[in-house]
Amino acid sequence: MFGYKSIKEVLNLNPLEFISEKDKETAEEDYQDRGALNETLKFIYEGRTKNSELLIIEKGITKFTSSNKTEYIIESYLDITEQQKAKRALEESEERYRSITENIDDAIWTMEYVNKKLVKSFISPSIFEITKYADKEFEKNPKLWLRIIHPDDKLSVISKLRRVLKDRVRNQVELEYRILDKQGSLVWVRNKLNFIRDDFGAIEKTFGLFSDITLNKRNAEKLQKTTNELQTSNESKDRFISIISHDLRTPFSSILGFTDILLTDDDISEDKQKQYIGFIQESAQNMLKLVNSILDWTRLQTGRIDYVAERLNIQTVVSNAIQMLTGSALQKNVKLYSTIDHEVFVHGDRNLLLQVFNNLISNAIKFTNSDGEIFISAEPLMDKKVIQFSVNDTGVGISDRDIDKLFSVDDKYTTDGTKGEKGSGLGLSLVKEIILKHGGEISVESEVGTGTSFIFTIPVSSTKILLIDDVQSDVILYKKLLNNIMPDYQVEVAYDGDEGFEAIQKMAPALVITDHIMPKMSGFELVKKIMNSDELKYKPPVIVLSSDATNSIAKEYEELGVEYTFKKPVGLTVFKNAIEKSLQKALIS
Repeated sequence: MFGYKSIKEVLNLNPLEFISEKDKETAEEDYQDRGALNETLKFIYEGRTKNSELLIIEKGITKFTSSNKTEYIIESYLDITEQQKAKRALEESEERYRSITENIDDAIWTMEYVNKKLVKSFISPSIFEITKYADKEFEKNPKLWLRIIHPDDKLSVISKLRRVLKDRVRNQVELEYRILDKQGSLVWVRNKLNFIRDDFGAIEKTFGLFSDITLNKRNAEKLQKTTNELQTSNESKDRFISIISHDLRTPFSSILGFTDILLTDDDISEDKQKQYIGFIQESAQNMLKLVNSILDWTRLQTGRIDYVAERLNIQTVVSNAIQMLTGSALQKNVKLYSTIDHEVFVHGDRNLLLQVFNNLISNAIKFTNSDGEIFISAEPLMDKKVIQFSVNDTGVGISDRDIDKLFSVDDKYTTDGTKGEKGSGLGLSLVKEIILKHGGEISVESEVGTGTSFIFTIPVSSTKILLIDDVQSDVILYKKLLNNIMPDYQVEVAYDGDEGFEAIQKMAPALVITDHIMPKMSGFELVKKIMNSDELKYKPPVIVLSSDATNSIAKEYEELGVEYTFKKPVGLTVFKNAIEKSLQKALIS
């Protein structure tokens, strides 16, 4: 082992000669500290051969007493160079593996057969960032992997996985599906599985890579949506141009025809001249309306029209529209009624929405006979986070075959009003573009001879609920509860009164749910600050949810205008009812 030829060369050597200079001092100290040697001691040193080559040795020291009471110290040497190299390589490999698993966003997991059952043998800690469940939770509950799969995806995922597991030649599969994390949020994941099978195709071990692909999915959906919209828009513009080119020529034919007559015929009577000039004026006005509609439509299409959304009291917009059109309604003896008798708040652009109501109400006047009526109304749809508006008239109605043409620039459906009023045919297309730009929808219900209803939606002023609580466990619990009760609302979190007030200023939430006793600022002080603040344009309804709530505390909050104060834990039905009524209050005050 040390390169010596015979025992004689070794007999008189100091044992430290077998130790390299680096470890010689340590070996000497270990030898001096060997004590009574009641048991064999083992040490690992860097050794040195006769030719000064280095190796790793395991040195053992023990004591032996002979039959004549002579004590001997026995030293043994074992070359463990290769074992140590392998051990170091394994440690370095494990360290690299640990570094990778701890620093990548994806989660790595493995499964193997134990007692004829597949069990998780390793899950990297990064699984928490994706699922909000710790790796230990998955190890304790093997079924947790299946339980978190979104109900709509569970059957297809399990079915596909079973097919792959039964196919003895398949060694890998990639699954994409949705999960619900511990906080109830939806997450898109990709689960890549690789299998090691025995000679008979049975799975011995499985390696998995679990990735969060939510952002990729959203970007892909946005890209696809944008591509489809661009394609539809280009096709629509081509058809639009061909239709408009015809409509623009029509007024010119009338204008040029009558001006030629007026310029060349000297025998036209004064009455005829006035009549022809009237025709020219009417054609010019129709062409101006068409050009204005084209300009508005193209500005919306290209994004060059100003769109400034704000928390908007729609009642004032409807009142302005009615005032502007009252004259036209009086000329036809048509009555206008608005049943929006509360302040209804939406998130929208004042000027664009005024144009929507102007177009719809003026259309209703145009196709309503004398002594007819027009009703404008609003209704909150809590589950969809929108206000639904209706403009109903008692006019001539629209046939089923023509309803689909109303909002299409391709068909540009138009017809004369009950008094011969002309139109460009682009007004309703413009209305639809504005409503879509606001994130709403529009539809028509009509019956010939009875009347027409234009129904459209505009988003409410806020879709956020602010939860303020300094206890982390309660935040997790009630945030998950709120996500389940109101899945269409986004739950934001603050951890004290100061942070909560700043969040209210920034996001203008539809509802605030706050604890009572908190650091920096209590719930009571927060509500008082909200109610007395001149900085807040909108003061959201507040629900107090606290383990410290008492009847006297609830009374104090009631004096500040807080309708609901609950003591934790609160009943789900009562809590849900309070939230729905409070959000209703946020929509219509």
